[in-house]
Amino acid sequence: MKKWTRLLASLLCICLLFTSCAPAEVSDEKSTDLKYSQEVHNLEKLCKVWGYTKYHHPAFLFGEKDWDEELLNLIPVVSEAKAEKVNDILHEWFMSLGEIDYRTLNRVPQWAAAKEEDKSVQADTSWISEDYLGQELTEDLSCFGPIPNIDRRKAPVVFEQSGVPNFLNEPIYSDFNESRTDNRLLTLFRIWNALEYYYPYLNLLEVHWNNLLPEMILQVLQVQDQHEFQKILEEIICTLQDGHVKFLDDDFFDDEFGKYTAPVQLVKAEGKYVVFHVLEKECPLQIGDVILELDGQEIKEVANQRNQYCTLADKDRSTKNLVPYLLRSQNPQMKITVLRDGSQLTLQVKGSTEDVTIGIWEADVPYQILQGNIGLINPFQMPADRLFDAMEKLKNTNGLIIDMRQYPANSEQLNFASVLSAYIQDSFQPFAQLNLPSQAVPGTFVRQIISNNSQAGLLKNYDIYHYNKPVVVMMGETSKSQAETVILALKQSSVVTTIGETSNGSNGDVVELPLPNGQLLAFSSVGVSGAAGEQTQIIGIKPDIEVHPTIEGIKEGKDELKEAAVAYIQEQNTK
Repeated sequence: MKKWTRLLASLLCICLLFTSCAPAEVSDEKSTDLKYSQEVHNLEKLCKVWGYTKYHHPAFLFGEKDWDEELLNLIPVVSEAKAEKVNDILHEWFMSLGEIDYRTLNRVPQWAAAKEEDKSVQADTSWISEDYLGQELTEDLSCFGPIPNIDRRKAPVVFEQSGVPNFLNEPIYSDFNESRTDNRLLTLFRIWNALEYYYPYLNLLEVHWNNLLPEMILQVLQVQDQHEFQKILEEIICTLQDGHVKFLDDDFFDDEFGKYTAPVQLVKAEGKYVVFHVLEKECPLQIGDVILELDGQEIKEVANQRNQYCTLADKDRSTKNLVPYLLRSQNPQMKITVLRDGSQLTLQVKGSTEDVTIGIWEADVPYQILQGNIGLINPFQMPADRLFDAMEKLKNTNGLIIDMRQYPANSEQLNFASVLSAYIQDSFQPFAQLNLPSQAVPGTFVRQIISNNSQAGLLKNYDIYHYNKPVVVMMGETSKSQAETVILALKQSSVVTTIGETSNGSNGDVVELPLPNGQLLAFSSVGVSGAAGEQTQIIGIKPDIEVHPTIEGIKEGKDELKEAAVAYIQEQNTK
C-alpha cells in the first residue's frame, strides 16, 4: 500500500458513516444468479468503484485526470476479465491515480456546522467490503474521509452558494456515437452515479437503486440502436417517480408515439380523461368530451403503455407529465372515439405539432375581488414584490382565495411564500425541512429547517398587517415543486384551509446533468419534507377538504374548486 498523507490519518473512515444505510443485495462473482453474465457483474462493480472514486479522489476533484477517459479505458479490460482478476485490475487503476492529497485541512463549513442528527445517508456503499472487492481495493476506498473545503472549479460537481450541486464540468462530445457499447455504458454510469450520490429521494423508491444496476447494464449491452437505448434510459428514470425528472430536448416521444398531437388540453375527472380546452377552431372535439379510444385502442391501454416512459409520482393518480403525450399519433389524421351526451362518436382529428399541456384554469390578472367581497390571488401573475400593493387593496375583503394550482412568480429578492406568510401567519415557525447534498461526503444530505421568517429582514421596510379573515388555498395535481413549498408554508396559519386535490408530489431544486451526447437530464437535487420531516415527495400534500372536478362541471365551464372555495368562505363568515 502506498503511504497516505497526514490528511488521511486525521480523517474518519467514510465507511463508518455509511453503516446506517440498509445493505443492498450485492452482486458479485460468486453470485448464483444465472440471469446475469460475468461481464454484467464485472461492469456493475466497475460502475460503483469508478463512480465512488470519481466523486472522492483529488485527481478528479482537481481536474487532473479525465474521469470519462479513465472509464473508457477500463471498460474493455474489466468487461473481459475473469472474476478473480477484476479486483486486482481496479486496485491497480486506483493506485495509478496518485496520492490522496487535498492540499488543505479546512473543513467544509456546511459539514462542520451540521449536527450528527441532521446528517442522513442516501447512497448505499455497503458493497465496499472485502467479500466483494477484496482486501486491497476495500482499503483503497475505505481510506476516504470527509472532503475538505477545496477549490472545486474543475471537479465533477461544483456547488452553488445555495448548496445546490452543479454538473457543468461533465464533458459532452460532438462526435459521440451511441452505437458503441462503451459509450452507452459511459452514459449509463454517469446517470447512475449522479443519482446515487446527489438524488435526495432514493430511500423512497419502490425498488432499491443498487439492485436495479445489473438489469440496466444487461439491457444496455443488448440494445441494438439509439432509439432503443433512449427507451431504456426513459424507463430507468421513471423508477424515480419524480415529476421533475426528464430528458430535455428529447425526441424520444416523437419517435415512439408520433409527433402529431390532438390540439386539446385534457384533465382527469371521475377517473376519465376529459377535454378541458380546445386549442384550434377546426378541431371537432368539444369541452367535456370523454376520451375512450385513440386510433382504435382503448385510452386506458394507451395510458398504461405511455406512462412507463413518463415520470409520474403516482401512476394511479398523476397525469401532468402523461397528458401531453396521451393523444399522440404517428398519423396526422387520428381517430378519436369520445363519449358525448351519452353517445359514442368516432371523430377524425387533425394532429398538431404544437406542444400541449394539462388543462388548468388560466388567470389573466394578478388579483381580483369576486362577488361577495372575496379576494382572489393568482400567484402565476403575481410577482412577490407586487403582493404588498395587492394585499393593501384586499385588506377589507371578507376572505381570500389563493390559487396554488398555479406556479408562483418570485421577484428578484423576495419569494412568494415569505411575503404572503407575513400577512396571514399567527407567528413565524418552521414549515419545511430541506435535505441539501453534502459537499464533504457524497451521498449524504444535511438537514436544514426553513421558516416563514427567512426573509424577515427584507420585509421590515413594508407596512404589513395581519389578515385574519378566512383564507382558502386551492390546490391540485398542477401544484408542483415551489407551489408545494408555498402550500407547506401557508398551511401553518390557523386561518388557512386547503381545498382541492392532492398535490403533485415532486419538489426540490432542479439541476441538469449533461450527458455525453449533449442531452440534459433534469432531476430534483434538494429533498423537501414537512416541518416534522413528514414525506411529501411522491405521495403529495393532501388538502384539508377534498374537491374533485366533475365531467359535467368541465362541460359547463365551471371552476368547481373556486366555487367550493367561495362557498366555504361564505359559510365561515356566517358562523
